[in-house]
Amino acid sequence: MAEFHKLATVDEVGPGEIKQYLVEDRFVALCNVEGELHAFEDVCTHQFTHLSEGEFTDSEVKCPLHGAKFDVKTGAAKSLPAVKPVPKHEVKVENGNVYVALNPKRVKIGGRRGRRR
Repeated sequence: MAEFHKLATVDEVGPGEIKQYLVEDRFVALCNVEGELHAFEDVCTHQFTHLSEGEFTDSEVKCPLHGAKFDVKTGAAKSLPAVKPVPKHEVKVENGNVYVALNPKRVKIGGRRGRRR
């Protein structure tokens, strides 16, 4: 069974807002799409930057670094240069509080792309 962590209160992130939280040394973005809360890994899968610092409209967040777009409901990469989805986290609301269970999948940070010799 997934371990849930208290993240926020339901009124902390209003409709059309996105905020960043730190859970177990992982950056988590929580956003509100017309009253529906979604949480995902707050790291662009193209190049390290926080998606919560980007433009958030409707159900998409735009990476502030290179403009890749992600669907916050599914985590899917919607435009280049990102091709990999961002991991989604399970959200539940109880007694006015928002809880998140972290997805075991993580965005790989670092690593170098280079030519093979």
